Amino acid sequence: MIEKKDGFLLSRIEDVCTKNFEPQFFDFYDETLKRKIEDTIKHYGVPYLFFGGHSEAQRKMLCIYPDYLDKEDLEWPIFAIVFEKTSPIDHRNVLGELMHMGITRESIGDIDLDEDLVQVIANKRLQDFFLINFNKVSGRSIKPKFITYSEIKVFERNFKRLTLVVASNRIDGIINKIWGFSRQDSLTYVKQGRVRVNYEVISKNDFRIKANDIISVRGKGKAMIIDMDHLTKKGNIRMAVDKYI
Repeated sequence: MIEKKDGFLLSRIEDVCTKNFEPQFFDFYDETLKRKIEDTIKHYGVPYLFFGGHSEAQRKMLCIYPDYLDKEDLEWPIFAIVFEKTSPIDHRNVLGELMHMGITRESIGDIDLDEDLVQVIANKRLQDFFLINFNKVSGRSIKPKFITYSEIKVFERNFKRLTLVVASNRIDGIINKIWGFSRQDSLTYVKQGRVRVNYEVISKNDFRIKANDIISVRGKGKAMIIDMDHLTKKGNIRMAVDKYI
């Protein structure tokens, strides 16, 4: 099912595909929306590319361009804001500040953090706005610096390896082990459409998980199933899971 907002975007993409005379840049999209976009574009056979500012980016900007251009010649309207991490803030704090400023999620690419630095990738049309308005996070002042996409840093993805024992490979029982939910909360999150497996929304609480699946729960985080081939003496499944932090 396509949401109304996604439907408007896909209609605009179709229009650009039929009038493909110059590069057209869009916003940043997650894996779920990227798949819908690719399904739309493939019917028109026009060149397109996703790029998020660096090779490991998860949220990526779309460009549809004419076939007389080489993809290496595209000038992406992407920049990044970097600032020192002088207080214990996380991804949610930074994103919350941006949303409070009235910035749409689609205008922002990856938000990367390590122990010392925060990097926010964004659409270049926001640069002047950020210059004037982005000077604090969680009530604490920051000193942002603007860099071009050629200067953007690739951050190492941090995760914690978990060893869990579950009764079965059902999605509801697995997510309550990974994130410490109650069984009722797990059922509620599935019912609300907050659970995705391999970037697709899961609507049934008895959906079966397998090794290498990527599970995400909106507002809680993401994890990858590394291994689930081993059984305990009682016949339960022993799992290895990488939970992203």
